[in-house]
Amino acid sequence: MQIQQYSEEALAEALSNKYTSAEVISEKNQYLYLKNYLSSPDMDTKTIVIEDNYVSKDFLHDYASYYALCFEEYPKLCKRVHFFSNNFNNVKFEEIILKKESDCQDFWNHYLGFIVIKPIPVTVLGYTVLKTYSNGGNFDDRNFWGVRQYKVHLFGNEIELTSLAFQEQDSVLAACATTAIWSMLNKASIDFHTILKSPSQITKDADSTSLDGSRLFPNKGLNLLQICQAILNSGLVSEIKQPDITLTFPSGNFNFVSNQYLKKILNAYSPIGIPIILIISVPTGDNYGLHAITISGFKKNPPAPVAPHANISWLSDNIEKFYAHDDQWGPFARIEFNGNDSLNTPWTHFHITKNPTYVTNVVVPIYPKIRISYEDIEFIVLGLDTILSIFFDDNIIADLVWDIKINYSEKVKEDIKNSNLDNSEKLTCLSKSLPKYIWVASCYIGENKVFDFTFDGTDVSSGMLGKGFVCYISDIKPMLSEFLTSNRTLLQPLFNHSSKSIYYDFLIESLQ
Repeated sequence: MQIQQYSEEALAEALSNKYTSAEVISEKNQYLYLKNYLSSPDMDTKTIVIEDNYVSKDFLHDYASYYALCFEEYPKLCKRVHFFSNNFNNVKFEEIILKKESDCQDFWNHYLGFIVIKPIPVTVLGYTVLKTYSNGGNFDDRNFWGVRQYKVHLFGNEIELTSLAFQEQDSVLAACATTAIWSMLNKASIDFHTILKSPSQITKDADSTSLDGSRLFPNKGLNLLQICQAILNSGLVSEIKQPDITLTFPSGNFNFVSNQYLKKILNAYSPIGIPIILIISVPTGDNYGLHAITISGFKKNPPAPVAPHANISWLSDNIEKFYAHDDQWGPFARIEFNGNDSLNTPWTHFHITKNPTYVTNVVVPIYPKIRISYEDIEFIVLGLDTILSIFFDDNIIADLVWDIKINYSEKVKEDIKNSNLDNSEKLTCLSKSLPKYIWVASCYIGENKVFDFTFDGTDVSSGMLGKGFVCYISDIKPMLSEFLTSNRTLLQPLFNHSSKSIYYDFLIESLQ
């Protein structure tokens, strides 16, 4: 055990090993990122503790798959580097680890996490769990929805930490997509009882050969189909969100995912808590290259009233930035939106000409029982927005703003229980039998929620998905009921859905 006061030089030395010097470490992108992350006001690292001869289960899998068969005698034991936001020395730390945890909880509250250092050349950052930036569920808070609780055992003490595991891409055993899947499964394996595998196992799950037909190891990268196959073999399925805009460059036209569409998807699938994988096109020298990152949180601006206008308004437009594990930089890397067509990422920030980053695909891993996609619900909401806009007929000072999310039915009922509905209406909603996964389309006017429309997330898209309709302003209900009843011929076709007549009856009956 070694204890050092934190500094940039001490960090570089702590991350080094027999095959990779501190000088080489100090040139790595991950070091540039980590020294800023660990010294940020949210972390304020003061002390480093180095634990030698650490057994890393993930590295043992990779060691058995590849390194054990090398002529070079690579060690199988790692070292683990721990970070604290308080100052102490060896004597103080030895006193602490001998005490009961309950007697020194304040000391362990300063624990910031750890990085496993693998005994291999260059790609040394192994299993890493670091504390997130400040986190909360309110607007203006960072909302890390793709994280979990980790129990860290250190010299006989158990410390709980909320985070999402990270590691650097091993250029031999795993490409960036493999590492992105591995981080995602670290959360999904807890909530969905899926299988958490090592990077080498994930790579094997993706296919039996590399993209060019050659052997799988050393790995040269996964394509989109291989990413989905690896996710499927872990117990989940993938929804692939395709580009929705075309941009013109001197070299030709290219298709990308717009920022508005990306915000909708992040907002819609965040409540179920599975990190989302983003395929991005990053600037590398004079060209662009494809890369995969794992999104686990975002930050929203407070909602502001929007003046009524022709186009539909979305609450997801308030997402200001998101946080992603980028194996070439670090955990919870801050990524900002650049207009509606590109991103500012670490790749952009450190690029010589500051070229932006573009999104080519969004991979949403979900539980197989969720069969209805975001697009299926948005299609219905477009009709609802048109009908309700006609109903209000410019009698509101702010536009209708929509928020579409997939959630657990028990969470939906919990929200209803805590709402301002009268008790009889609450009982009706709470006693209703619902599927486990529910899509909720909430309609706001300004900061006030007016309607909730709930849909079955496990049905077929051509069916009548509606499961509930809640109006939070009781004075509106009789007027809306009369409006829908007397204008059926005009309004029903606005649904543009095979079950439009059933939907219309559903709305009227829900208002009775």
